[in-house]
Amino acid sequence: TVERLAVARGSEWEEEEEELDPRTFKELRPFSNPELGLMDALQCLESSDWQTKEKGLLSVQRLAVCHSDVLAGRLHDVSLAVTGEVTNLRSKVSRLAISTLGALFRALKKNMDQEAEEIARCLLQKMGNTSEFIQRAANRSLGAMVENVTPARSLVALTSAGIYHRNPLVRKCTAEHLSTVLEQIGAEKLLSGTRDSTEMLVHNLVRLAQDSNQDTRFYGRKMVNILMSNTKFDAFLKQSLPSHDLRKVMAAIKQRGLEDSDGL
Repeated sequence: TVERLAVARGSEWEEEEEELDPRTFKELRPFSNPELGLMDALQCLESSDWQTKEKGLLSVQRLAVCHSDVLAGRLHDVSLAVTGEVTNLRSKVSRLAISTLGALFRALKKNMDQEAEEIARCLLQKMGNTSEFIQRAANRSLGAMVENVTPARSLVALTSAGIYHRNPLVRKCTAEHLSTVLEQIGAEKLLSGTRDSTEMLVHNLVRLAQDSNQDTRFYGRKMVNILMSNTKFDAFLKQSLPSHDLRKVMAAIKQRGLEDSDGL
């Protein structure tokens, strides 16, 4: 039937997007007038027609790949417009907006620092989505954020949006990306901040290490272990009275390494 064909074609489109084949990159050719292309893209994103919105999102991807210098001048406006489409009820537009944010992170790198917190909040929200394709796209774009913006910005963005989220999938995704960020920054630097900031970080990591989700607990313990392996952590423990929960997590790591235990 037509409906079945549409479903089949839809999934085929999604699979194709997963792989980002060379045809996609061929379409991302330069604009002859990138400034005009940028104005047109922003106008398209304001349209109520979903196909026009798609055209605008693809134009932003073209600008990111071919004219990142032009995008840099209107980056906040572009980021807001694209982020606004992440919640579009049409999943094709939503998914394209999510992958466009990934393209912005890859092309504009640390220029995206100011935008990271709001974008991370929207992308993490999508990790609770029922569509596996949407989840995968959001996870990839969060990975692009972590790889390209200043690690301290990723740390704030992920912590504020994800650690206390009620959805376990969101917390798991947060913990996974946060462990990458902690490895980027390193225990030495993380433990060199103010006592309050270190205490808050440790409190958040212990919370993840005791999460209801097994994967989240693993990443939480992994991050606590990164801090424990640095000599500055002993000094932190002497200054701050370690909580009962922290002592439990540390004891479990010392006994069993990062192996899971439901008894935490």
